[in-house]
This record gives sequence, structure tokens and C-alpha cells, in this order.
Amino acid sequence: MFRKIGALSALATATAAAIGTQEGQALPTLVDLVNQTHGFSYLNTYLEMFPEVRDSVASLTNITVLAPSDTAIWKFIETPRYAELEEGGADYLQALLSYHILNGVHDNISEYGPLTTLLSSPKYTNTTAGQVVFAYYNDHGFEVAIASGNDSVAGTLGGKPIPFQGGVVYPINDVLTIPGPLSKEVSGSFNGTSFVNALDKSGLTGEINDLKDATFFVPKNAGFESVSQSLSALSPEALAAVLKYHVVPDFLGYYDSLENGTTLTTLQGQKLTIFVNEAEEMFVNGAGVNIVNIPVANGIAIVIDNVLNPEATVKPPTKDAEDGVAAFPTGQGAGTSEGITSTTTEAAAATYTGAANPLSIGAISLYTLVGAAMFTIAL
Repeated sequence: MFRKIGALSALATATAAAIGTQEGQALPTLVDLVNQTHGFSYLNTYLEMFPEVRDSVASLTNITVLAPSDTAIWKFIETPRYAELEEGGADYLQALLSYHILNGVHDNISEYGPLTTLLSSPKYTNTTAGQVVFAYYNDHGFEVAIASGNDSVAGTLGGKPIPFQGGVVYPINDVLTIPGPLSKEVSGSFNGTSFVNALDKSGLTGEINDLKDATFFVPKNAGFESVSQSLSALSPEALAAVLKYHVVPDFLGYYDSLENGTTLTTLQGQKLTIFVNEAEEMFVNGAGVNIVNIPVANGIAIVIDNVLNPEATVKPPTKDAEDGVAAFPTGQGAGTSEGITSTTTEAAAATYTGAANPLSIGAISLYTLVGAAMFTIAL
């Protein structure tokens, strides 16, 4: 239905791409801009189909709108994500649009970092200030792009912002994905399934999902499985304590907030320490940080290369370490409680294998972030 309506609307849409920007001409409202700008016909159609949603955004001011282009919405309706919109109707559309609206006017997005959206409905997020997206420079000429939930990257921002009475609009070439629960966001390509399964088997999933503004340090599958024998020797209570040691409540651990020497109090009660060595590699206790800034419904997730052990003695990594080390005994014969409680974690100097994985930010390589620091893009 939407595709047919959208096609008809596209024929009727005006082609003025920069309305309201000429000197002396009044700026349009957001609704008028979407209605009169070439490339937003599908978005305009949805707003017309759900007038209550249209009216709720019409009066907003001091905002930045990330407006999916016709091409973006066309791609979106070919994906399984579109089923959520069809099933959710006006309520889901309201939430989805709110996730495309940034708090404040950002007319020159030139730095990597989290940007707070207007999505604050407790049905879809459990963050105090509102759910976030991440602006970053992608690999295509260091253009500014937006990363969202479900390992989704919404391409590039389409040139200079278009002003309207309440702020500015950027066309984007994909539809953002509202971040889901931890179990959804860290599975798949982020390789956090083993940790998610352990939470479920320990009966902690509900407690984890109910947290607000939390940071989750998620061991990747290989790190979790390397100490599986040691973990299997733990009592259910001890295993639950280990899992809670990977969770920091009431703290959003965005990449730029994690500095060398930062200590964080976990849900288990003990503290974690962040280290950044001379090689600019980041560690949590002795575990190496692989992926940062993964938005989840109630906070942020960070993928690490090993399981953390609250009973292990923590030492700073060596100056040239690139990978973390196991905090539990590994391999055959591992699994005695004596071995578990006496482990010392220290990140050893890395051995070059020719296949090292760079630290990533969501789906984004750290090399992109470092390169971006050398450029300023004036949109």
C-alpha cells in the first residue's frame, strides 16, 4: 500500500531543494519543507497518513532532523525492519521519527560522538536523556554518517543542512534502527551470543534489561569459550557474580568518556579499571577493548576480548600490548576454584599474527576515527 501511495506522491512533490534560503524569504515549517522538497515524497506520504504524528513534530523547535530520502525509505521497505513499522502503526512511527530528530541545531557536524535524540518513550528506551545516535566519518571520502541500532549505519548526510523555522534538516540515505535490548544488539556480527546465553541461563536477563543508563562489557564468544571449563566449575551464585561484574549501572560509557585510570563500580559491587597504554590500546582490567559505542535500549555496550574475573588481581597492561589476556584458567584441567581465585590478569605484549582486528566503534574501525580527527568537514 505504502509503495503505491508513495509513487503517486512522488509525482506531485515540488522540486525546490533549497526553499526558504533566499534572503528576505521566510523559512518554511518542517511540514512544509518536507512537503515541498524533492526527495522527501515518501516521508511526506507517511506524515499525511498519520496526521497525529505529523502534528506532534510540526511545532518542535531547536532540533536537527535526519530525514530519510526516498531512496532510503525504498531500501527500508525491502528489509525485515519494515514489518515493525507496519505492525506498530502510529505509535512505532512516532518513536522512529523521534529517533531521527536530534536535540539542538547541529548545522556543522564535524566531530565523532554521541548525539541525543528525542526518543525517550519508555516503551523503546530506558535512558534518562534520550536514546543516541553516533555521528562519524565513514570510509567514503570522510563524509559524515550516522550509526544507530542493530549494527546499522545510515550512510552519509546529504550535503549542507536545509534550514526551517525550528532548526535544520539533513537528508540521509538509510532509515535508522531503534536500538533493541542487549541480547539483540550484541548478537550476530558483534559475537556476544555466549555472554547473552549465560545471562539467560543465570536468570539475569530481566534484571539486566530493567537497568537504566547502563554500560555492558560483553566478552566476545571466543574469549568466553576459552574459559568455559573454569566458568562451568563455578556455583550458580558465583557465575552470576561474574556476569554482574561486567555491568556498570548508572553510567554511559561512551568511548570519549573512558580515560586511563577511570574506575567504575559494577552491579556486582566491585570496581573495574580502564587502562589506555602507550600504544593507545584500551583495556578493562586485563581484557582488551575491541568494539565501543554500541547503543542498546538501556545504555551502551562495549565488546571485550576476555571474560572479567572479580577475584583476579589487576595490573596495568604493558606499554605495547594490543590484546588482553584471560582472567580465568584456560584449556584442559581448568576449572578448580583454587585456580580461579588466584588468577592475575596482565595484558602481555602482543605477537603480530597478520590478522589483528582494530578497535572498532560500533561497525566502524578506529582507523576511521583517527583519520577523521585530521579532517573538518563543513556541511
